[in-house]
Amino acid sequence: MGDGSSLAVLGFRPHTYWTAVVALTGRPDALRVVARRRIDFAAGRERFVYHQARALGPIEGQALIGRVRAAVEANAAREIGRLVADLRGDGAAVRVAVAPAAAARLPEALEDILRVHARMHAAEGDFYRDAVAQACAALGLRVHRIAERDLPPALAEALGVDAAGLEARLHALGAALGPPWNEDYRLAAQAAWLHL
Repeated sequence: MGDGSSLAVLGFRPHTYWTAVVALTGRPDALRVVARRRIDFAAGRERFVYHQARALGPIEGQALIGRVRAAVEANAAREIGRLVADLRGDGAAVRVAVAPAAAARLPEALEDILRVHARMHAAEGDFYRDAVAQACAALGLRVHRIAERDLPPALAEALGVDAAGLEARLHALGAALGPPWNEDYRLAAQAAWLHL
């Protein structure tokens, strides 16, 4: 980059009200974890919004979803912005973020989602994954999306290793870093690694 900064990529693994995030720098064959955090971006009425919408009906439910989306995206952008600023202070410039994409298509109409409990859970997952992606975009980051189930095989192929080889590399990365190195951080790291 010419200014002494290194490039970092953020990888996310969102949940209903929080996300794991890992920031990686280096080359794909010589990684360094420069940050690992849990970011909370929803609380109280910002959680399980589709379940709340079901109790309100489609019109009021849609309005609630819109309000909660704005609040969650603002909360996520604030916290991700803090992480980006911390990394910048440590000499790492963040330009790219990777957030999971939906694995299945949901109906367009809210009424059709609210009719089936499993669809409500799928919609919740999409809602919070999208909120993280939108927050990153609002911060000016280039956002890549990939379905979580496609991530390990895509990364293994990009690295030219099989599943066991990828697992060994993830284990070594976690061993060098120390705990916690659970599935959330491992998947967030894989997302960043794929786009490093």
